[in-house]
Amino acid sequence: MDLGKLCSEELQKLTGGHFLNEDLYFSLEDLKILLKIIENLNCVDDLVISPFHLAEDSTMEAYWCTLSIKIVDVVQDKNIVLLSETGKSNLAEIEEQYIELWDNTYYEILKNDLSGLIKSLKRYISFMENREVSLREEYDMPDKKWQGIYYQIY
Repeated sequence: MDLGKLCSEELQKLTGGHFLNEDLYFSLEDLKILLKIIENLNCVDDLVISPFHLAEDSTMEAYWCTLSIKIVDVVQDKNIVLLSETGKSNLAEIEEQYIELWDNTYYEILKNDLSGLIKSLKRYISFMENREVSLREEYDMPDKKWQGIYYQIY
């Protein structure tokens, strides 16, 4: 089952979503409804949510804030995974802001752990509520007609 596709379809039915260039996006408020959808579907599967800055004539992905939830048989220590991904030998070699970002955007969840999936998504939404202001400021370009920050679900 493709949880991302199923969630997009269900969320679109409830919120309508936001279309740009035939691509479907959702607001952060919409993602809060996603929690109930996943709970009702009672489905645990990999899930990726990517934030985008949308303008009338451009789309820019804030890939560093992409949520990645992986369903696994055995959950690895997040710090070990981070060290492996960065090629570093200890956490002291990694800036605190990157550790925090990793901690809020990367999750491994055991198969059938619905509560773990919901908890991870809640934590990501909370993180992005605090992060959206700085994302808007990073992409504040006076010559663009910005529509806002929206998310795609995969």
